Amino acid sequence: MKTNEIISAIKTAIKDTEFAGKRFLVGGFVRDQVMGNFSDDIDIVVALPNGGRKLAKFLHEKGISSRPVIYDSFGTALVEIAGIKVELVMTRKESYRDKNRKPEVETGSLKEDVFRRDFTVNSLLMDIISERIIDLTKKGISDIQEGIIRSTSSPDIIFCEDPLRMLRAIRFANRFNFDIETTTKAGILKNSRMLKHISWERRRDELEKMLLQENPVPVLILLVEFDLMQHLIPELLALINLAQGARH
Repeated sequence: MKTNEIISAIKTAIKDTEFAGKRFLVGGFVRDQVMGNFSDDIDIVVALPNGGRKLAKFLHEKGISSRPVIYDSFGTALVEIAGIKVELVMTRKESYRDKNRKPEVETGSLKEDVFRRDFTVNSLLMDIISERIIDLTKKGISDIQEGIIRSTSSPDIIFCEDPLRMLRAIRFANRFNFDIETTTKAGILKNSRMLKHISWERRRDELEKMLLQENPVPVLILLVEFDLMQHLIPELLALINLAQGARH
């Protein structure tokens, strides 16, 4: 079963139910659709209280998906359909305590959900029924077309809430050959030290994704340029500085 068949099965199941008009594809899947790229990264946001969990249980009861794995603290659920993982989440807003990367989550509006996301290119919504793309930031589609990585709201908020997003900005910029927008770039430089508050496991996972890209060399250059390398591979940074000193 292909991704479009999975989405079609979900579309048929939810017709004339409480979920109609309340569920949207979101994130990387929609971005890749706009770019003309294949994606099986299916995330669905449901504009209902506990909507993600409710839809996951509904799909399981209809025999469409596996039994859902529920993450109560984040209001999310994970199901599998034809071997492909599908994440379902309610529209939410988040608040973070200082240096605590686990947010307090509560039901939010569709707009609040969009603006809590990292970058405009990842903030697009697609109505599952009509397949209409919704760009609430009003910059998502144009930033894809112009090749720009831009935070959905203030970079200070976006990067302080989850400093790992700084690494994601660099990974996406390299993956798609996009430029990081000026204010977003300044936000990374200003908040680079916040990366030390992220667990090494999460930093390592993001670094592995960057190094496994087709051409990781620009990533390494950007990590040094944005003062992030010291929080990832400080030994490599020391070698680079040593080599630069030897040339002078």
